[in-house]
Amino acid sequence: MNKRVLFSEVPFVPKKLQAGDQIPRFTYDSPYQPQLPFYELLDDEKPLFVVFMRNFGHPITRHYVMEYIQDKDKLTSARLACVVRTDPHVIAGAIPADQMPFALICDAEGVLYEHFCVPETTSWFRSHSLTALRILKAARKMGYKATEGETYQLPLTLLIDRDGTVLMAHYGQSLTDLPENCAAMEKVARAVLEEQRREAEKQQRRAARHPDDPAETEKDEAGEDWADQRAHEEEPENDFPRQAAQPDMELPDLPDAGTELPEIPAAAPALEDGEETGAAQEEPTPRPDMVQAAELLFGEDEKNQ
Repeated sequence: MNKRVLFSEVPFVPKKLQAGDQIPRFTYDSPYQPQLPFYELLDDEKPLFVVFMRNFGHPITRHYVMEYIQDKDKLTSARLACVVRTDPHVIAGAIPADQMPFALICDAEGVLYEHFCVPETTSWFRSHSLTALRILKAARKMGYKATEGETYQLPLTLLIDRDGTVLMAHYGQSLTDLPENCAAMEKVARAVLEEQRREAEKQQRRAARHPDDPAETEKDEAGEDWADQRAHEEEPENDFPRQAAQPDMELPDLPDAGTELPEIPAAAPALEDGEETGAAQEEPTPRPDMVQAAELLFGEDEKNQ
């Protein structure tokens, strides 16, 4: 069987994708047209979600494809293409072209899966989530039978810009670790595009400050990156010991501005006969202004201390 996916250049060594990587140029077969250039699919103002699934006839794949079709109008910030390990003629004979609102990339031989290191597993427990069990349970009631000893193809979700740059890459840890619907994709797309916009504005500010001096631009980049990091760090503690909270303590009510304070005698009244002085040496007379401040802050008890 001839491969349906062909790279226009000698492909790079297979690698796991991450943000910032460049997608190589290749052609693919859709269910309705052969040998379409992938970069023509990218040529749009909106980025493209590319979701790698299992074969089109698998219950989990069909479940998510139906979810994407039903709420397709909720994906407005990006577009969608699904990759399936199915011969294009199988899908073309079952689904008319006008009923498929997004692109399908047929890779029955798994060329793209291998090139982008989309993982497989033979572990049933590691690959099946509760959502997968519910989907498969409903499928069994309709006659589906799992293949004994099968290999489980895990998903991959990419968001790719029009120039082929990967904006986001998520390798699924289970059969259902992929966007549940188009509404979920929309949230991800908005977050990624907002971060991209902020980074572009930051680059423009750097270039405007030092248009002819790359060295100074690099210094600005280092300084801004350091500032961003510091902004997310916890504020350092001061050298003063922290006091335990006093939930039952209330601050005294302070008088309004302009309220006259009660007069404080310049000296304490003389002790009556028979009262103890409490000290051999007479205490210094408190300053009236200090006594007033103490009353405002601490109440009447502070005045008598």
